[in-house]
Amino acid sequence: MAVFISFAAINVNTLNRGASISVGEVAQGGWAQHGKNNFGNGNMFGFSVETNVVNSIIDTDVIDTPITTIPNTPTVQTQVI
Repeated sequence: MAVFISFAAINVNTLNRGASISVGEVAQGGWAQHGKNNFGNGNMFGFSVETNVVNSIIDTDVIDTPITTIPNTPTVQTQVI
């Protein structure tokens, strides 16, 4: 049984690494994500007030994300109009 889903609009505030907004029949292969975040005071969500805050991050990595090769991932992708 086919299911029909209809959106009037798709509103996006933020896209992070490795994120996608896809509509319809989608095949997305070969994605790779590499990265690193250092949050000295964490993430702030909503209404936040901070005063007199001192943050120190000691990051002793020489290379945070070593990437030596890009993987080749073949996929089958079709498009119907």
